[in-house]
Amino acid sequence: MTTIAIPGGGNSEILQVVKATKDLYGEAVQFVIFDEGENLDPSAPWDYHQTSKAERIPEAVKFVAAGHADILMKGIVSTHDILKEVLQKEYNLRDQKLLSHVAIMHLEQLDRPILMTDSGMNIEPDAEQLKMIVKNAVKVAHQIGISHPKVALLSSAETYNPKMPSSVLATEVTQSLVLEDATIYGPLSLDLALSQEAVAHKRFSGPIAGDADILVVPNIDAGNVFYKSLLLFTNATMGGTIVGTKIPIVVTSRSDSTASKIAALDLALKQLGG
Repeated sequence: MTTIAIPGGGNSEILQVVKATKDLYGEAVQFVIFDEGENLDPSAPWDYHQTSKAERIPEAVKFVAAGHADILMKGIVSTHDILKEVLQKEYNLRDQKLLSHVAIMHLEQLDRPILMTDSGMNIEPDAEQLKMIVKNAVKVAHQIGISHPKVALLSSAETYNPKMPSSVLATEVTQSLVLEDATIYGPLSLDLALSQEAVAHKRFSGPIAGDADILVVPNIDAGNVFYKSLLLFTNATMGGTIVGTKIPIVVTSRSDSTASKIAALDLALKQLGG
């Protein structure tokens, strides 16, 4: 059985996610909520721990650190506050030097899931940080069953431009990071990363040509705009986790759909077996 701890989870939005997830996974998952106030629904399929507003995050993180839960999921609390608590040395929950955000995207136009990183954690990564971001995402790809992911380092164009920081960054990472279990290439424009039609039209040839499994954005601004544009103007289902810790951390926005929150939780569940 997999246990998910949720600080700030005692609300109707999280209850919808809990019920939908229980419908999908049944007794294979259980939820433990840490929140202030009375239990919203005593008949809800969760174990409710009433605590103060100030203690709901620490209590949830202690619960996870003690081995009582396998996943930490954000309720109606700040992502910053959760990460600040998780990274306290006493819990020993950090697994990698750098934490990053990995989102899974289900797009109507594609017959496969796509991972995107890092649209929610690192603001303006340098080359060494971007290498760690790539490695984190490749690990997640392996965990969800992509044995040799193709990693596209996004920029505005597929040709090197010394005046464009994202192009310089992508080129440096492509030349210096070699992984046996992944193909890493950039700079690459979004259309050439995902569209076979664009590849044919532009007569492009390269190690990634419309078949990328992982999209790596150059900074958080590009990633955030891309992520939210898909959510606002398409029927994409998307959800993300923070990786680089010993347990997956599911981070969702209150405005995310129930389907997107379930997608994020499903991504975290798959990470446990990798």
